Amino acid sequence: MKRIIICTLVFFVIAAALPTLANPPIVPSQEIPPLMRMKLEKSKAILEGLTLEDYEMVAANARSLRLLSLEAGWNVLQTKEYASQSRDFRRSTDLIAQAAEGKDINRATLGYVAMTVRCVECHSYMRKHRIELMNYQTE
Repeated sequence: MKRIIICTLVFFVIAAALPTLANPPIVPSQEIPPLMRMKLEKSKAILEGLTLEDYEMVAANARSLRLLSLEAGWNVLQTKEYASQSRDFRRSTDLIAQAAEGKDINRATLGYVAMTVRCVECHSYMRKHRIELMNYQTE
């Protein structure tokens, strides 16, 4: 008898959870803006190029990232820290491109690591200053 009750309970729990598992809720705040999507794609391409030692792929995507960082949509905050973060990012993309052009895989890889650190630090800074960012976007 206990076994029938337990099986029945398990059945109802699974039946109740199925709609949620089949259609997980979409969280709009986690959507990635087009400029950031492009940045991610270029960053992934640099990593791919590094792993394949495809220096042209590395250099071309590093140069593309640098150009993206000059787009108006990139500069969402007007603070000294944000400007510094962007300059550091551009320096790391320049390092990657120069190293790739010189076929220096180790230096290009270190540049990629530096660029990734810049990205993480800047996104952390952006999360801390989200209120400023929201005010900027509504103006």
